[in-house]
Amino acid sequence: MKYLLLLLVPMISMANYLSIGESGELIHPGSYRVGGSLQSLSAGNGGVNVGGFLDAGWRDDLSSRFLFGVGSVEYQMGATLKYIPFPDVDNQPALGIRSALWLSRFDDTSVTTLQFAPMASKKINVQKGNLTSYVAVPINIVAMKNHNETGAQFTVGAEYDHPEIQNVFFAAELQLNLNKSESGLCLFASIPFDNKSGFKRRTK
Repeated sequence: MKYLLLLLVPMISMANYLSIGESGELIHPGSYRVGGSLQSLSAGNGGVNVGGFLDAGWRDDLSSRFLFGVGSVEYQMGATLKYIPFPDVDNQPALGIRSALWLSRFDDTSVTTLQFAPMASKKINVQKGNLTSYVAVPINIVAMKNHNETGAQFTVGAEYDHPEIQNVFFAAELQLNLNKSESGLCLFASIPFDNKSGFKRRTK
């Protein structure tokens, strides 16, 4: 119970702006994950954002994420679609692409961002729990009033679940600005559940 309370605190202080926040692992069709993150940006729109997200599994190679947030970016909402045609098998990493659409506002300016992020991930053996590292190169197509631009980032992160902290998944991510984008650090936490049995631990 105390771990659930610890999770609820960051879930009211979360952020998603231009982040990936997930590996190439996919949740099962009909299953969901609810969670959130804390994001600190050090370039572009520097500051802290808070928000939350909901993941849904559709197929063995397809999942989606719905997200929202507020903070140094005044508000943000959006949706993502992750397609992983090549799973993590033997020595082969998971390979795919995640697309996203963000509607946001900062400095009284409305911004629409379309993102395409080729990504790869690989499970790593650790002494306790399960660790999945991932990398992505998000390309951000940004549309503002009377101004459009394209930016790029390099993103590296990892997902982790600990056997002694049941029903909670953690992730951390570093965003690096390559061109006209954002740099920052994100921390994530989420709880898996399905519509039949409610909250539960994802089966491996």
